[in-house]
Amino acid sequence: MKKIIGFNASPTKAGVLETAMTKVLKSTGYEFELISLAKKEIKYCLGCVGCAKNNKCILRDDMDELLEKFMEADAVVFGGITRHNGANAIMQNFMERFFPLYHRKILSTGKPVAIVSGGLYSAQEAYKDMSGFVNGFKMNEVGSLIVGGNASCYKCGFGEVCPQSAHIAINGRVPITKDTFYKFENDSECVKKAVELGKKIADTLKN
Repeated sequence: MKKIIGFNASPTKAGVLETAMTKVLKSTGYEFELISLAKKEIKYCLGCVGCAKNNKCILRDDMDELLEKFMEADAVVFGGITRHNGANAIMQNFMERFFPLYHRKILSTGKPVAIVSGGLYSAQEAYKDMSGFVNGFKMNEVGSLIVGGNASCYKCGFGEVCPQSAHIAINGRVPITKDTFYKFENDSECVKKAVELGKKIADTLKN
């Protein structure tokens, strides 16, 4: 039985990105595992190039297991959110630690990959970061999904009064309520696209 692995770089449990990625993975019809990168110990790449000898990083942390799962998976879904007009730090750090797979043979070549990017602003920019990584490592990008997100201002406690508030910029000086928050499951168009992406991954594995 084929298996698909999802790597979720959002630190928010049961948030927009996790919900969207789960929908994509379930829609493939295959066995899947969705891993929260925020719960893993992933040290920073040292740039020592010690991995050139045997395609193994010298650092001992959870990345050993994550790279093994990536290599064993029949397809992969990468999910990241926007921070400062690009992919967030958890995803950036995760992508950097793929360097051991690049030496000589580029061991990630041909791996079917889908990308899910979320954020209130600039989700497309986070997608570009992840797509550049995927294509640079010669993976096979089979499709992508861009979903909405929520401003930190919605839950910081000052969103209704702060001069820098994204809430005020978007919604004006109105109270923040539960209806202010973007919910993937209420975005019928995005849900439809998630299902289509899942089916596209499945079709890739059948061919």
